[in-house]
This record gives sequence, C-alpha cells and structure tokens, in this order.
Amino acid sequence: MFPGFEDQLRRYADVIVRFGLNLRPGQRVLIAEPYELQGVARAALPLVEAIMAAAQASGSDDVETIWGDVAAWRTAAQRWPQRDFLERLEDNTERLRSAVARGDALVFLVGAHPRLADGIAPQGAARLRRVCGEFYGQLVPELMAGATNWTAAAAPNTEWAETVFADAPAPERMARLWADVLATCRADSADPVAAWQVRAEELERRRDELNARGWRRLRLHGPGTDLALALPAAHRWCTALLRTRDGRRFAPNLPTEEVFTAPHRDSAEGWLRVARPVCHGGAVMEGVELEFRGGQVVCARARRGAELLRSVLATDRGAARLGEVALIDGVSPVARSGRCFRQALLDENAMNHVALGDGYAFTAAAGARDLLNRSTLHLDLPVEAEALLA
Repeated sequence: MFPGFEDQLRRYADVIVRFGLNLRPGQRVLIAEPYELQGVARAALPLVEAIMAAAQASGSDDVETIWGDVAAWRTAAQRWPQRDFLERLEDNTERLRSAVARGDALVFLVGAHPRLADGIAPQGAARLRRVCGEFYGQLVPELMAGATNWTAAAAPNTEWAETVFADAPAPERMARLWADVLATCRADSADPVAAWQVRAEELERRRDELNARGWRRLRLHGPGTDLALALPAAHRWCTALLRTRDGRRFAPNLPTEEVFTAPHRDSAEGWLRVARPVCHGGAVMEGVELEFRGGQVVCARARRGAELLRSVLATDRGAARLGEVALIDGVSPVARSGRCFRQALLDENAMNHVALGDGYAFTAAAGARDLLNRSTLHLDLPVEAEALLA
C-alpha cells in the first residue's frame, strides 16, 4: 500500500477500539453497517482484521462481522419490495437489537459507494435508503440513550478511491485514500489515542463556552449562503462524545470535530448552498441549493441529482426542515486537508454543517424538545460559511 501502512492501520484500529468504543475487557464486539449495504463491504477486510486484533489486545476474544452484498442491494433497489433483502434487513436489525440488549460494543464501518445506484431510478434508491433508515431507526433511541458503546468509522473501498482521486494514476488511488483517511483519524501520529483524548477535551471546552454564552440566534454567511436560525431557549450545545448508562465515555463518530445543537424547527430563513457533493442511497447530489421560509424548504435545486433531492425532501413531513447545526473550528486534520471526500462522516467534520431531518432530543431540555424537528431522515450538508452568533 505505502510505507508504514500496516503500522498506521494498527493504530487506526486502536483508535476505534480504545477511543471510539472505549472497549471494556471481555466485552463482545459486533462489526456492521446498518445504513446502506446492510453489512460491511468486503474491501474493509484488512480493517476488520486489525479491529479484531485490537479488540483481542483489549481483552475481547469475541468479534463478529456482518458482511454486506452490493448485488443484493442493487436488486432490492430495482425491485422493491424484494423478499431476500427484506429478510436481510429484519435479520440484521434483530442481530443488532440482541447485541445492544447484551451490552455488546458496535462498530459501524462505512465507506462511500457513489456508483452503487448507477442505472437505478432515483426514486428506487431513495426508497430503499428510506426503508433501511426506518429499520435502523428502531435502534437509534436506545443507542443515543447510552444502551451500549458504539462508533462509526470510515473504511475505504476501490469505488470511493476512484471517485476522490480520479486524476491520480489508477495504482495510486486506493493508497492515497487510505493515507488521507488514516490522517483524518490521527493514525499517522505516534500516539493517536492520546491525541484524541486531547482533542476531546478541546471540544468539551468549546461546548461549555457556547452553553455559558446562551446565544439564541445563529447566522451562516458565505458564498451562496445567508441563513438565519433561532435556537430554543433551552437548547444545549453538545459534542459527539456520549456516555453509556453506566458512565463509560465513547465517540459515536470517527473522526469527531464538531460541536452541535438543534435549531427551532420553524426558524430557518434564507438560502443555503451545499459546499460538497452529498452521497445518499448509493447516488450523488451535487450543486445543491435550498431556500427556507418558516423553517421549511420552499425551493430546491441541484446541478446533479435533482430528482433524488426531491425524493429525499419528500421522505416525510420533517425531511424538508433542519434538525442540526454544527460548528467546526477548522484546525483538525480533516479540515486542513482541503480534501472533498464525498463521504458524510469525513466531509461533515471538515466544515460547518447543517442537517436536514431529525434533531437529537438531548440537544434541548425536556420541556423544549417539542420545538425540535422530527424525521426518519438525518442528512448532513456541509456549508462553506462563517457562523455568527448573537
């Protein structure tokens, strides 16, 4: 791959196990991907093996993997409802539910599959993504409430590398993507777990500062964007660092560089230009521009994927409203790279962003949660804009 790859891969797996999961000795681990393929892509095998070794070194000898199937996904998107894929969804959801009930740790390895839906009607891709989201949504309340420790991390694949590094010689593409992904998770440093502990403390200080200020209005202003949001009186700024019910801290996303909250669901006013392509349901939307009035999208355009965008906004009643606004300080490896990764987990941590759809209930006090948006959708949209708070 490249000199030092094996060492960096091992350190990346250590970050996933020791910081992302904060794995307990003897805790079982389930590796999955519940968002799209309903299992981990086979290209992630080297990372899966490294995670198994890291888990064993941390005292866990029981690591299970659910593998995905690209052909099965495409068949389901073309012919839904498709019995075999529906059974896969039901079985995987039950396996995940059982793992959560046992207190197993969960690792979600996600890649990007920008050509997954090639030749498939946008409505078919969006419909299957919506169905997958509904099944995964059954687990989200327990996961967000700290039922167990879990983390999502990026796992490169060939199709993703070919898209991001299309101008590079073919033999170099996968190595270059791996190098960038490892750097975003600080795996190229001598002690990335310690580096993440330092970063976590920085993010928590920023969270506390924002909560102490009590600002109620936020404006995003930049090229093609001028968007005003109101924050509920009882809103809370949060980091993507959670705790289990027994107090164990873990990181649901790797990398994690954001401090976020939820706006009032009816407050968005103005225009928003999405700064990077958005991959959703195996298809890509580019050049997305949205106009909001009274909190709702009233005009939507896309240079590519306009039909998919319309399907996404029609997912349910909350899909055309905002559920999250997140601030990124720009000093992290993923932000400094300037790389457009075409993958939400990385691109959302590179710059300020908002999310269409669901707002996280814990970002507001109990009495204010009915002011937040609700949806089965949660789609992050990176924005090249300065955040002005008042």
